[in-house]
Amino acid sequence: MQYPTSTDVENGLKGVASEMGDTTDSPFRVDLVARYGGKPPLYTVVIRSADKEPIRRKLAEMLNRKFSLGGTSFALDAQEAQVILEYHKKASERTKNFE
Repeated sequence: MQYPTSTDVENGLKGVASEMGDTTDSPFRVDLVARYGGKPPLYTVVIRSADKEPIRRKLAEMLNRKFSLGGTSFALDAQEAQVILEYHKKASERTKNFE
């Protein structure tokens, strides 16, 4: 099975941040952590944006999970990474339809 690359996930997260009004060039750092035994990878995410709380709230809503108050890093599983990519793709399509 093909899993998203760390760049794909980072771009998807950047789209979410820009939707929240963030103008940071690189609001996230994403690294892929390969796992053995046929397990899907994990994605480690560091929020670099100055205004982290609105982004955390949006991600919590999208992924239906809670994040630590004040936390700047977290891990995504492959399914959560896919949710972010699908959300970003739909948001991009909505934007194109308005142009």
